[in-house]
Amino acid sequence: MAHLWTKDDAGWIAHALSRESYDIGAHAAARTAPLASLFIEGSGASAKLVRADFAGSEVWALIAAPGSGIRVGGEAPLAGLRVLRDRDEIRTPDGEQYFFSTEALATVAPFASNGREVFCGRCRQRIAVGAPAVRCPGCGVWYDQSTGLPCWTYADTCAFCAHSTAMNAGFAWSPEDGLA
Repeated sequence: MAHLWTKDDAGWIAHALSRESYDIGAHAAARTAPLASLFIEGSGASAKLVRADFAGSEVWALIAAPGSGIRVGGEAPLAGLRVLRDRDEIRTPDGEQYFFSTEALATVAPFASNGREVFCGRCRQRIAVGAPAVRCPGCGVWYDQSTGLPCWTYADTCAFCAHSTAMNAGFAWSPEDGLA
């Protein structure tokens, strides 16, 4: 699930983008409020974040009104549209700064096969539909994660990338880390 990072006096906070769209740039007074109150539909905002499913993947775009002054990575969206990428900076004309992130947290969930067989990245057994499983946030490889097959948490890192397998690892990146 994608996130939008906002900053308040305590630092950067990641807000899960769970709705289909969000207005942006309308409520400067609510900068430290939760995401739900920060982006209000029909608020006269100068831009909108819009979610779409494309080929089974979540895609987010920013649609900006002409002359809105909204910038993504320092540039105005071409023809008012910009498909967002991980770690894109969004800045409003009043200097409000946001970061878009596609990073997900590791969570145990019932496995949904989407009609194809998937094999565990650690034990190489087929993951059964409905079985507890974890998808690595770093590389997307699936792992069994049950009491009998704790494959995700078996080692300190994913077998295919360096992502931590700690269930409480949190985000690997935040705007405080910079864009490198």
